[in-house]
Amino acid sequence: MRLAEKLALGYAYGTSLLAYMVDGPPRPFSATWAVTNRCNLRCSYCNCPFIDPTNLDLSQVAIMFDRLRTMGVRRLGLAGGEPMMRKDIGEIVAMAKQRGFWVSVNSNLTLYERHPERLALADLVYTSLDGDEAAHVAARGEGSHAGVMAGIAALRRSGKPVIAICVVTEHSLGQADALLRQAETMGFRIHFQPQCTDTDIVRGAVSAGVANEEFRAFWRSLLAEKKRGRPIVSSTPYLEFLSQWEDFSVSAYQAPNTRCAAGHGFFYIDPLGKAYPCAYTKGKTTAVDLLAADWRTAWNRETPCSSCIVGPMLEFNLLFQRPLASAVESARTYA
Repeated sequence: MRLAEKLALGYAYGTSLLAYMVDGPPRPFSATWAVTNRCNLRCSYCNCPFIDPTNLDLSQVAIMFDRLRTMGVRRLGLAGGEPMMRKDIGEIVAMAKQRGFWVSVNSNLTLYERHPERLALADLVYTSLDGDEAAHVAARGEGSHAGVMAGIAALRRSGKPVIAICVVTEHSLGQADALLRQAETMGFRIHFQPQCTDTDIVRGAVSAGVANEEFRAFWRSLLAEKKRGRPIVSSTPYLEFLSQWEDFSVSAYQAPNTRCAAGHGFFYIDPLGKAYPCAYTKGKTTAVDLLAADWRTAWNRETPCSSCIVGPMLEFNLLFQRPLASAVESARTYA
């Protein structure tokens, strides 16, 4: 990341944090946009391929990006579905970079070898890796493993930073050490996140065959591995929080005396340009149409929950709830 990008992103986060602390008008520094619900895989815990496949066209994307820029957003995550199902994803990334966004793309990489140019301008690529071939295929389907490994190798050869996301299920619980050894060998890093339940973009349930204490022990073990210097990008506050979560079958709830930063510091946009405080709240709160309205004035400030273990949402929330520890570690990790 160039110095100018670091300064712009840092300023946007600082402004967002200040607005949150004084309970001023929301000023998100980060947005995650699902560019499409379409996907070439059928992962056991993802509902996106079964939702409306309609997308914004590039002229609408330009309107939305201009609005995000005016709002103060500087970090933009492009997700799905599978972003590479859009033939114009390379153009979308280019449009985002032209407006000064720091851009990450979350892809399963099974289509990457056919179209590597589509991710050439992305600052960071996230992908999915749930363990060895058997564990990965159990969660994501036949043909999902070879593509991701080839994609990671090609991206690392080109110098592109890669973070693999492991969704922690009964299939991946015993896979952490093997995944970390693979990451150390190939030069990528790993973020671990719990399986999420009970919202529009996910499906399935946490296995009843895994006790909550088994999950807590897993997160404690990752915390120990991170302290040993292994390539885990999940932050220390995040791992500490998860190691104390009571019931992993419950992804979020309204906790007394707890305030969530969703909508204030970050938010989520679906493929039609409808915005929500975070991905977990899709279908649970009133959307704001970003093609017609400004989030800062149109959002009703309502959220159905205040405490959660929804992987990326928890990391973002900790940037606002525990800014010193989380922001310093995040800066070291991404900058």
